Amino acid sequence: MLRGTDPGRPGPLVLLESVMRPILRLSRLALATALAFAATQAAASIRFTEAVDGNWFNPAQDGRGVSVDFVPNASRTGGTFFAATFIYDNAGAPFWITLQDNDISEFQFRSTTVGIFRAAAGTWSTAAPLTNARIGTATVTLNHCNEMVVALDMDAATGLADQSLTLQRVGAPADAVACAWQQPFTACPSFAIPEPAFGPRVCSLPPTLTGDTTLTNNITWLMRGKVQVGRDTGQPGGQAATLRVQPGTLLVSTAAAASFDHLAVNRGSRIFAEGSRDFPIIMTTGNELPGAPAAPAPGQVGGFVIYGAGPANCFPNCSAEWEPATPSPFGGDMNSAAARTDNSGVVRFMQVRFAGFVFTAGRELNSFTFAGVGAGTTLEYLQAFRGQDDGLEWFGGNVNTRHAIVTCPGDDGFDWEEGFTGKLQFGVVDMRNCAGSNHGLEMSNSPSNADAQPRARGVFANVTVVGQSQSASSDAMQINNGTGGNFYNLLLVGSPRSCIQIAGAPTAAAAGPATALSGVLTGENIRTFGCTANTSEGTGVTVGYTAAWFAGQNGNSVLSANPLIANSGGLPNGLAPTGRFPPIGATLPALNDWFQPTDFVGAFRSNAAEDNWAAGWSRPFNP
Repeated sequence: MLRGTDPGRPGPLVLLESVMRPILRLSRLALATALAFAATQAAASIRFTEAVDGNWFNPAQDGRGVSVDFVPNASRTGGTFFAATFIYDNAGAPFWITLQDNDISEFQFRSTTVGIFRAAAGTWSTAAPLTNARIGTATVTLNHCNEMVVALDMDAATGLADQSLTLQRVGAPADAVACAWQQPFTACPSFAIPEPAFGPRVCSLPPTLTGDTTLTNNITWLMRGKVQVGRDTGQPGGQAATLRVQPGTLLVSTAAAASFDHLAVNRGSRIFAEGSRDFPIIMTTGNELPGAPAAPAPGQVGGFVIYGAGPANCFPNCSAEWEPATPSPFGGDMNSAAARTDNSGVVRFMQVRFAGFVFTAGRELNSFTFAGVGAGTTLEYLQAFRGQDDGLEWFGGNVNTRHAIVTCPGDDGFDWEEGFTGKLQFGVVDMRNCAGSNHGLEMSNSPSNADAQPRARGVFANVTVVGQSQSASSDAMQINNGTGGNFYNLLLVGSPRSCIQIAGAPTAAAAGPATALSGVLTGENIRTFGCTANTSEGTGVTVGYTAAWFAGQNGNSVLSANPLIANSGGLPNGLAPTGRFPPIGATLPALNDWFQPTDFVGAFRSNAAEDNWAAGWSRPFNP
C-alpha cells in the first residue's frame, strides 16, 4: 500500500505496509522484453512472467509495498500492466491508487506512460458510484526478477511530491527456476558490441563465436548477417566451440526486408540453448520490438541452423544450398558409428519467428534447418512461426525431434531430404489462411539421385496437419523423390489437393506393390478429413496407387466429421481418434527405444489443458 498526504494538501507520497493476506488480482503477470525503437519504450531480454506476480516492497521502508499484475492479451503479444495500492491521508482517510497501462507490448521492459489513478466508491456502509480519476503518470522499469523501479510523476493539482521507488519482491528472492531473469544489465561483454541505436541493453554478436560462450538473458542479442559458432572441424583450420543460451534469451535481426541475419552452429561445435516452458528462447525480427518502424513479416530473420556430422547421402559433398558465397559443409559417413551418434548439443523450448532467406529459387534458409545432425543431439519443443520457407527441414542426419510446431509456413511444414533417417513424435503443422504454404509434410530422398543411399526413411508418429485453402497444389503430405518413411498415428485435415500424394516412380518402386509393400514406405493409423481428394498421384506413379497404399494398411480411414476444434491450431474436439502406437508386433528397428507409447492419433490426446503440450511456451496462431 502507498501512504500519502491528503490530495488537497502538499506532502510526500511514501509506501505504507503491504498487506500479506491475499489481494484479489486480475490475472497472472506476464512481462516480456525487447530492444527499444521509441523514446517512450525500451526492451531487453527480461520480461515479466507469472513468476514475478504478486507483492513488492520498498526495502528502505520494510513491510511496505504494492501488488502488481499483468493481463496478457489473447495472442500474448502484450497486454495490460496493473498495480494496486492503498493510501491513507494524514487525517487517516483511506483510498485506493492504481497504476495501469493498457498497451504494454510483448518485448517491453519499461513504460513511461503508466497512468496513476485514484479510485473511490463510497464507504463501507454507504455505496457510491466508482470514480477513477487520473492523478499522474508513472514510469515502470523491470531490472530483473527481484527489482522493479516505479517513478511517480504526480499532477501538480494533487499536491503530492514526485518520487522514485525501487521495489523488491516480498519474501525470499525468486530463484532461476521460478524466474529466469536473475541479473541486471551492466554492460556488453568483451566479445560483443554495444548497439545504442537499438536500445540501452542491446549488444551485437561477432561473425564468429569461439571457445565457450554464454548468451545471458539480461541482454538483447543482435545478429548482423551470419553468426557462426566455431569453424567447421571437417576442414583444415577448423575449430570447435560451444555456445550456451540461457532460458528467456532474446535474439533479434536487424529487421531487413530480406534478412540473412541468422545463427549457425558449425560441424564439430555444440549449442546448449535450453529454454523452459515459462521462459522460451525467442529469435525474431527487430520489427517485433516496441516502436519498430515497420510491421513484422516473413523473411526478416534468416533463421537457426545446425550443421552436424550425421549420416547423409550427399556425403562427402554436402554443402548448404542457401549460402550465397561460401557454402557450409555438413554430414558424415553412413557406415561410421561416430557419425550416427554425432552430438551437436541440446535445443529445447525455442521459437523462431518471421524467418526464412531465399537466395535463389530452390536455395532457401528455413526457420529451423538441421543439416546432417546426428542422433546424439536433443531437439524438443520447437516452434517455427510465420516463416518464409519451410518450418523445420532436415538435410540428412538421424536426429530425433519431439514436440514441434510449425505455424503458417511460407512453404512446407516438416521437410526432409538427402537421406534423413531420424524420428519425430508429437508435431503440429498449422497452415490455416497462410498465403504461399505448400505441403504440410514433404518427404524426399535426394533432389539429384532418387535412389541415393542411405535412402531417407524417417519415422513420424502422432503428427497433426491442419491444411490451408489458398494453394490448389497443396497436400497434407507429399512423398516424393525416392524417399522411404514409416508413419504412424497421423491426423491430416483439410488440404486443397489431397491428404496424401505419392510422387515419382522411384518412390513407388522402393515402396513396392501396394498389395505387397517392402516396408520401406508404410503408414498405419492415418486418419484424414476434409481434403479435396483423399489421395493423389504425382508424375511417375500409377493412378490409384496411393489409394491402394492407404487402404491396404492397418487403421487407415477417412473420418466422417472434423475431429479438430475450429481455429484451435490442431487440438482435437474432445478425445482424439484412437490408435495404438507402437503397433502390436512392430518389427521396425528401434521403434521402441525412443518413442513414447500412445493410444491416440494426432499430436494431442484431447483438448484438456493437461494434454496441451503447446501451452505456455509457444506463440498462439495469429492469422
